[in-house]
Amino acid sequence: MFHGKEYVLTVFEEQSFSKASEKMFVSQPSLSANVKRIEKRLGHDIFDRSTIPIKLTEFGVEYIRNAKEIQRIEADFQQYISKVDNLQYGRIAIGGTSLFASMVLPKLMAKFNAIYPEIQIDLFEETSSKLIDLLHEGEIDLLLDNTFLDSRYYDHFPFVNESLLLAVPEKFEVNGLLKDYQLSLKDIKNHSSDLINLPLTYLKEFKHTPFVFLKVTNDTGSRARAICQEAHFVPNIAFEVEQQLTAYNISSSGIAISFIGEALIHYINHKDQVKYYRLESENAKRPVNFYWKKDRYQSKAVEAFLELLKKNKN
Repeated sequence: MFHGKEYVLTVFEEQSFSKASEKMFVSQPSLSANVKRIEKRLGHDIFDRSTIPIKLTEFGVEYIRNAKEIQRIEADFQQYISKVDNLQYGRIAIGGTSLFASMVLPKLMAKFNAIYPEIQIDLFEETSSKLIDLLHEGEIDLLLDNTFLDSRYYDHFPFVNESLLLAVPEKFEVNGLLKDYQLSLKDIKNHSSDLINLPLTYLKEFKHTPFVFLKVTNDTGSRARAICQEAHFVPNIAFEVEQQLTAYNISSSGIAISFIGEALIHYINHKDQVKYYRLESENAKRPVNFYWKKDRYQSKAVEAFLELLKKNKN
């Protein structure tokens, strides 16, 4: 309906077909013909050509009012496109469990913000199962998690590989039997302890000690149960919690043994009351990935965030 409005608006602004044609670098007959076609299409005259300078008809006044509003909307939208294209505007929604949301993602967000300060980042902290639902529903763009997601529906970027460790309160007597397998914090942080693995047969030494497990719906919880089953070991599960960080805090308080991901050790404020053991099991090895839904549109902001991850990894 407003196709060709630039001709009409220019004539209105110049109050003359001849001046408007000069401004638009078109011949006056061509400009007049274009305006006539618009008026014919609308079924009403926009200009009263009997006056000098020309004036708007009553219909023309309403046409100009709406045409200017459309022109303003188009200009605003073009400015928005320019900002989005230049990463001066946008939003990313990222999800993580308490460990990743509180300790890992903030550092990545700070690096991204230093480069793209105008991009808003919303951080969602939930359980893994809730975050997977949010990712599937399109409520978040990216999910950082150690859970395996079906590659038919989700794509991923490998963030880090980690091992599950046993975190054993220092006061537990079993530590005295397993000194040769204990890992120092330096070993863990430098990834220099890959050859120091506790054989699963030694899990029998923990039969009288309490454990804190994550729930079976959590990847850490399901892997811990698989490791125990692999070792034909029935743990004494005294506590069951939702988050790795909670399990670790219980262990560091001297109450129970926990299975925790190695990545956690790199970010927590360490306490000396815990001894660590790497387990000799494939179930104890897992990747930590950034996931996104395959069929969902990826904004330039999300693409830039993933590009930053790749550069930092290289």
